[in-house]
Amino acid sequence: MKKLTLGMLSAAVASSFLSTAQADVFTFQKLETPEQVRHLFPTDINDNRHLTVIGQIPNDLDIDLTRLQASTLASIGISPDEEDLENYSLSYAQYYALVQILRDGVSPQLRNPRVSFYFAGYFDGQTTSLNQFFNDTDPETPELENTSDHFFYALNNNNARVGWGTAPYRYESFSYTTSGDDPETITYEGAERDFTRQAIWSDGSQTKTYAAPEQAYLGGESAMMDINDQNIAVGFASTALSPSAVEVAAQCETAIEEETAVRSVYGCMWQRWFTLRNSTATNLQSYYDRTTIATNQSIYDMQAAVWQLDQGGEVIDVTYYPPLMERGEEDEADLSSYAYAVNNNGIAVGQSWTYYEGTAEPNRRIKMPAIFHDGQTLPITEDPDYLWGSATDINDENEVVGFLIRSIQGVQRYVGFKYDIDTDTFMELEGFFNGSSTYPTAINNSGVIVGSAEIEASLSTQRRRVGFSFESAVENARFTNLNDLVDCDANLFIATADGINNNGVITAATINEEELVDGEGETQTEQIAKTVILDPTSGEANQCSVIEDRVERQGAATGFGGLLTMLLIGGLITVRRWLKV
Repeated sequence: MKKLTLGMLSAAVASSFLSTAQADVFTFQKLETPEQVRHLFPTDINDNRHLTVIGQIPNDLDIDLTRLQASTLASIGISPDEEDLENYSLSYAQYYALVQILRDGVSPQLRNPRVSFYFAGYFDGQTTSLNQFFNDTDPETPELENTSDHFFYALNNNNARVGWGTAPYRYESFSYTTSGDDPETITYEGAERDFTRQAIWSDGSQTKTYAAPEQAYLGGESAMMDINDQNIAVGFASTALSPSAVEVAAQCETAIEEETAVRSVYGCMWQRWFTLRNSTATNLQSYYDRTTIATNQSIYDMQAAVWQLDQGGEVIDVTYYPPLMERGEEDEADLSSYAYAVNNNGIAVGQSWTYYEGTAEPNRRIKMPAIFHDGQTLPITEDPDYLWGSATDINDENEVVGFLIRSIQGVQRYVGFKYDIDTDTFMELEGFFNGSSTYPTAINNSGVIVGSAEIEASLSTQRRRVGFSFESAVENARFTNLNDLVDCDANLFIATADGINNNGVITAATINEEELVDGEGETQTEQIAKTVILDPTSGEANQCSVIEDRVERQGAATGFGGLLTMLLIGGLITVRRWLKV
């Protein structure tokens, strides 16, 4: 059987520039994106100037077109009646449209092929390598190659990195008989896998994985999101089925017993998981504000997990932290907590389900920032002005940063915050202007905060964003647009800053236009995400007068739609942390 082979692509940067350039405040180094992927996003940087990154969108996968459902074929312009799918050659546009359709997080069709979309990466100061630990390349096993995703979110100063990966899919046959006067037996193959996701630790020479305590039906979920220099890793793991999942499982099994099922028990439970994974907080929507907040739910109750590892990644001890409140009597949905960051004092921070103003009713479910320490799950704020939020990082001074959502002029906006655990001091971050949605991603031990924030004041819910830095320890400090801190001729648009180390070195994602010549010889102009490292110098801000023109030229004038919707607010948190949940 012939599978798709995409023609080799040649790429030319629309306006070429050097990989390193002199800037007034920062010099920058652009990391080379591995050939296997189109985009490269940073997730963390350590004091050795090493990075964890995530590659997105594979450039040349083999996809079996004969397994595509008719509706999927039609969606990319192929007639379902096409007689020679084995030899059909996809165009450049068809290939990338199909990869987007088939990626695991958005594809509801288990009869369709599944494809790898995310790749865990590590930059060692010289080169970037991608890790696909769970990828099954053995033709003798039923698991399929290039059907698993991998993520690295953080690394410590020992260069140990953590994240999670999904199991590879395989096809399983299922038969059912239709009802009516002329019953027919239908047999089809649907994709299944051994687990939904599993935590990963790697030091480059060896990789370890960590299964969840609860694995019923879909194999469980676990993830590591951060690791400190004492090898304390934090994340979350499934510890039980939610009450509603128990009920759905009973229905799935009853349908099999009564021979009324049209899918396997796995397929039935996976469909429930997929629906929850893509659900939104409908209780926080209003007629006047169409902003959607992804809830990223599961069939499992998750608990924040703190693993004490040895230098080889073996588990010495693990502690699980419950949500901020107990489940309400009428609430049958999953109730979970998640740890996203940990400092060298062993204090973890993240997010937890709870109930607005403490009233445990299903329509008052919200997620809020939380601290996990000494066996206790503690809130950062219970102010009723805030409807949703999460902590994203904590430094060794026990200063926490994150975001909260509140209504500003009738629109839900993301408000950055800083919280000092030792003094119990909470402050909102001003952002670039009043009402600017602000998303802090990291804070170093000097109190420098980086992230992404809106710079365009408009009534739109999608407003242009830039990477920022903010020296929170400096009196009367103001937000700084990182685009003003690099050479005005650098030809960069810094969309978000995702990490900062204790030497003040920042890693950021840039968006640039590139001209791509596809296999048919056609020139395509597209937005491409790159990873850069910003090294501080002794200069001053440029205050580039042409910044608006530069932003327009780099294709970022339409805000964070398209390429960056997965990167920032609108999921749980950034690529650093959602891709986190």
